[in-house]
Amino acid sequence: MKRYVLIIALLTALTFAGCKEKKEEIPIAANSSSSLDDEDPSDDLDEELPGEDIPEYDVKLPGKLSTFTFAIWGETYKLPETFEEFTKRGWEYKGDETAKLGAESYVEDEVFEQEGNLITADLMNLETEQKNISQCYIAGIHVDASNSKSQGIFINLPGGIVFQKSVEEDVTAAYGSPVDRYEESGSILLTYEYAMNSRVKMRFDQETKALIALDIQNFRNPEGEEDLKNVSDTVTPEVQAYQTPEALGTRLDEFVVNYDEAFYRLPAPVSSFLDNGWRLDEEGSDEAIKSAKYGYVTLLKNDQKVYAVVYNYGSDATVIKNCFVTTLYGDLDTTKIRIEAADGITLGTDEEELLQKTADEPYEKREDKDNGYDIYTFYVDDRKSDYTQITVDQKLHLVRQIKVVHNKDVPEETDNTDNPGTAS
Repeated sequence: MKRYVLIIALLTALTFAGCKEKKEEIPIAANSSSSLDDEDPSDDLDEELPGEDIPEYDVKLPGKLSTFTFAIWGETYKLPETFEEFTKRGWEYKGDETAKLGAESYVEDEVFEQEGNLITADLMNLETEQKNISQCYIAGIHVDASNSKSQGIFINLPGGIVFQKSVEEDVTAAYGSPVDRYEESGSILLTYEYAMNSRVKMRFDQETKALIALDIQNFRNPEGEEDLKNVSDTVTPEVQAYQTPEALGTRLDEFVVNYDEAFYRLPAPVSSFLDNGWRLDEEGSDEAIKSAKYGYVTLLKNDQKVYAVVYNYGSDATVIKNCFVTTLYGDLDTTKIRIEAADGITLGTDEEELLQKTADEPYEKREDKDNGYDIYTFYVDDRKSDYTQITVDQKLHLVRQIKVVHNKDVPEETDNTDNPGTAS
């Protein structure tokens, strides 16, 4: 299923011009941690994989998978790259390249073809106004050899890994242990994450052992990197004005959180997390962010890793530590970081107690049948961009996940009707 995805927590619909089907949207800025989706992949191969018959290509690639560099038929690619660059390599877009993609958003699983070989790609628009598809970036590719029309695509990855030939042991020897390993339906799925929205997923057939499916996604902004190299690291007025709360609030819409035994009021500057013992993962973080733009940060503490969306509320470009974290997330399964919201609502809180403490705050409730969850979302207003989302286990009636999202109002001159306050 195709999905339009806004790069901020905006939940209004975006569709291609002329499309009648409403696309499902996922708010990227509402994610603040490693969130790994369990897959249920098919293992029905249409034909026998080429294995040892794959041509050998003389390609020189960087040693790290985190460079998002790879080769198809011996030609080197690096994500993200422009639509123009991608199509010049012989790939034909099977959609309408004059269709519009909304401001600072992306669409998944668009089909490209070259000499009968099919690949799907994620297209990303980084601009603050809608653009033609032909003016966007290729931010992700997906190849699945269980489809006979993709079995003729030969891909080389860093470290000598070869699509449709290498096995799981080759991959872990080259890249180390994945952040997630999942087995189901005759397949093994490995996930390597390097930053928020920067990941590689590999699927192996349990019978042939070969790497049969590959998802590479990197939604980092490649624009203006040279301009940001010498940005001042002076503490900004916005950071100076931030006041650390001394205690939790009594209402969720105060957006005060106790996160790993420290209090924050969202949005909170990255520097406040660094002051509380977190350190910056430079490889997984933007170095600097332009004014009125979103970016990404990865924070490390002991064996914990947190991915977060940040925003630069200042009038000039600034280093990442002066930007503000807009979302915090904790759960009992993945992050395992203590998070406490208003009035002591925390992981493990009884559902009845949760409802008592939020009795005067309106919420929307939906059921996640696949995981056995009830999800309560407490929105601040009709824009639905600022909220606290609390997930309850249906069997245990206990809180399993808490997500708090708060974006300060963006100055009027940086706003746009398609997407107020967006990520770069």
